[in-house]
Amino acid sequence: MLFNLAKTSTKSALCLSCRMSIVPRKYFSEGLDSKYNDTEKEKILQVINNPDSSSLASYEVSKSNIKKFAQWKTSNGELKSLSDLEYVEGFSERSAKKLFNSILTGPSKEKKAGTKIKGQILHPHLSENVIKECNTVLSLYITVNSVSWTLIDKNNYEVQDWRYHGIDYPEGKKFQITDILDIAWRVTQQLPAADIYVMKAEATSLRAAGSDPNNPKVLAVNLQKAQMVAMIIALINARSNGMEQSCDDENENEGDSLKQKVYFLRPTLPYRLYGTLVGNERVSTDQLVEMLLRDLSEKSPKNSHAYIPESLQSMFRSQKDLEKDMLGHCLLLSLTFMDLCIYKNQERIAKLVRRGE
Repeated sequence: MLFNLAKTSTKSALCLSCRMSIVPRKYFSEGLDSKYNDTEKEKILQVINNPDSSSLASYEVSKSNIKKFAQWKTSNGELKSLSDLEYVEGFSERSAKKLFNSILTGPSKEKKAGTKIKGQILHPHLSENVIKECNTVLSLYITVNSVSWTLIDKNNYEVQDWRYHGIDYPEGKKFQITDILDIAWRVTQQLPAADIYVMKAEATSLRAAGSDPNNPKVLAVNLQKAQMVAMIIALINARSNGMEQSCDDENENEGDSLKQKVYFLRPTLPYRLYGTLVGNERVSTDQLVEMLLRDLSEKSPKNSHAYIPESLQSMFRSQKDLEKDMLGHCLLLSLTFMDLCIYKNQERIAKLVRRGE
């Protein structure tokens, strides 16, 4: 009798442990798997695994679930099958089915009208002839303490150079205009040559944001940055125009006119496109860029996305947080310009239109 009692209690314990191990699991996705054929599954996974998870906002899914899914992808990578969605917090059988079906029927929030971004997004105007003759594009992201740049080959959308350059200022030294010019000169000398140069459009006011707009220290820093940016622009244009004149001495009459090589992109576009703007504050880009890198390791035959070689990806991952953030902002600026102004990617343009740009 004691033996039977012990046997029964052991069996109960085993059953209890079995029940405890399987209760948290939800196998709803396995049932959904059987409701879609291979072509439909492929389409669903292609949309879900888009490196920019915010693109899911076009489909039937809540903002909180998009955020949770983006966090899950950062840690676990892409979904391999529809059944993997059960591991993402927040998704029920109903919400998963709703998302899958909306992907198959097409973006419900897509607007047929209004596929053009409002206002001028680039200054000066970029002509089709300049785009056609362009082979390389260099994007610059400038702060008071650093200059980052990204060089892209237009023909195959490949990042060829991606670099961070820190600027050191001697303590206690009052900087004169000649000192700033020296910094701008040394920075410009390191920049790779390109056919087009891109920066974000700078604020026209030196006043500080927040409750103390006339803070003298902030005004001084903003003035110093504005002076350095202006000098770098002038040096780039002078270098580029000088190279063209030396290559074409026959067009002597064209030497009096300046050919603009530097273009300025509306500063909010990269933030809106990639979701790195919260209110009026930009947030760190390192996690977003890390997600993008996983999907930019192969070349795209139709230039639908960039290709970043493993050597440059390793360089990015080896940097400190500050350097990563600056490199990230520079990369997003570069990708935004290429997608909107060079390749005219309609999916990206439509996304910005939906977000009010």
